[in-house]
Parts: sequence; structure tokens; C-alpha cells
Amino acid sequence: MKRKKTGIPLDDVFAGAEKDPRWAPAYAQADVEVRLAIQIARARERARMTQGQLARAAGTTQSVISRIERGNQNLTVKTLSRIASVLHTTLVIQFRHSHQ
Repeated sequence: MKRKKTGIPLDDVFAGAEKDPRWAPAYAQADVEVRLAIQIARARERARMTQGQLARAAGTTQSVISRIERGNQNLTVKTLSRIASVLHTTLVIQFRHSHQ
């Protein structure tokens, strides 16, 4: 019999962190891969999908989704678009003037 893995939902993990005044500046300074990793992992959990389910639906492998969610995968717009579609979300890519 296969044991069911249990864990803490990311929304629960981040709930406390996001209340910390240091969260927003740290998130803003994080690499784009890290910000995308967090957004994808949270959207996947809200969709109640496993990494494997998301991978199959997006036409990739669970190991790729795992690397994406760790911020260790160079993403293409095509891959991001497929993931967004599977998660019933809208992918928005834009350039903003940076305030330095």
C-alpha cells in the first residue's frame, strides 16, 4: 500500500512570512525565477494538483516542475504559457521602469 504524503500547504507557510514587514522588500529583490517558483507552486496547490499532475497536463516531467518550483529551471515563455493554461491562470509578462 502506497503511503500518502502529507505536508504543509504553501499558503500556510507563507501566511506568517507575508505579515513580516521584511517580506515585501525581500520578495521584490528575489530573482525572477524565485518569484515565479513561488507563484507557480501556490497556483498548483490552489488547483489541488500534484507536481506530477501538473507536469503531465503541461507536457513535461515532474522533475522539471520540481526544479521550476525550486527556482532552479530556466523557463521559456512557451513553458510558462502551458503551465498558466493548465492552472487556469493568465500569464502576464511586462517590462516596468525600474526605480533605482
